Amino acid sequence: MFGRRKREEEAAAEAAREADRHALFARLAERPEHICPFLGLAEDRTGYVEGVSDEHRCFAFGEPASLSAEQQTRVCQERGYGNCPRYLRGVLVIPTEELEALRQRRAPLPEPTPPPPPVARERRRGSPLLLLLAALVLLVGGAGAYLLFGDGFGTAVAPSPTPSLSPDVVPSPTSTPGLSAEPSPSGTAPQATPTLEPTPDIGDAFAFYEVSVGPARYTLFSLDAGGAVVDATELTFDGYSFARAEPVSGADGAVYWVTQDGDLAGLAYRYPDSGEFRIRAVFLNAAGERRSTYLEQEELTVLPEATPAP
Repeated sequence: MFGRRKREEEAAAEAAREADRHALFARLAERPEHICPFLGLAEDRTGYVEGVSDEHRCFAFGEPASLSAEQQTRVCQERGYGNCPRYLRGVLVIPTEELEALRQRRAPLPEPTPPPPPVARERRRGSPLLLLLAALVLLVGGAGAYLLFGDGFGTAVAPSPTPSLSPDVVPSPTSTPGLSAEPSPSGTAPQATPTLEPTPDIGDAFAFYEVSVGPARYTLFSLDAGGAVVDATELTFDGYSFARAEPVSGADGAVYWVTQDGDLAGLAYRYPDSGEFRIRAVFLNAAGERRSTYLEQEELTVLPEATPAP
């Protein structure tokens, strides 16, 4: 009898803890997508404030950790928090069902309110300018008016903006990155436009790190077996180039990203001395298709503590 009552009490306690976990992750799932789910307040696991607070703590693993002002604003409350080493370690140690709850789609950021439509100005009868325009239409015909005023009389056609290059890119099949000792001469064929690469999703497996450079000059370092720098080489890429890279700790304590394939295998990049290179974690889905996400700049100077997760 006593044993049965004890089992019932334990079951009731477990049910209460399960309900608390569901409530916790339900509240976390309501956060905007740019707020890290591991960010909380010292006295409130699911609370946070916009900006910097001395009460902010990281609940990724172990005891809640204090956070610097820079970490709070540039990592914990930015869309790139998924690349934070503490976040990556945290998602490796929590149960699977809790991880799935953390990765639920969070509430999107509110869309900006569109400006009110402009108030149409009242036409003035007998305006000399309107009379002049009407005479021009009659004189040169509809085709001439279309060329002068665009699609609809009185409406100027703005040129289409040139699309900006997305940071998460891979070269298109027609791209042939090259390497030269001097900058490319003017008048050469235009660069192939890079194409977008999807970001990793739940279930994708980490494959390798990859260094990414563009058409610019870079400084690459040679390391000896002990991690000491023995040489520095300046090279200029005349196109977009990618190569596998492995992070290592140098004898000077800096992090070097050593290329693993291609003509530059064995040479290393060091941020920020090598130039504006980027590092991304490449994942493969079940079909063997690539997915990737770029590391933040501050992560380029820190040796990764754990294998990246989507």
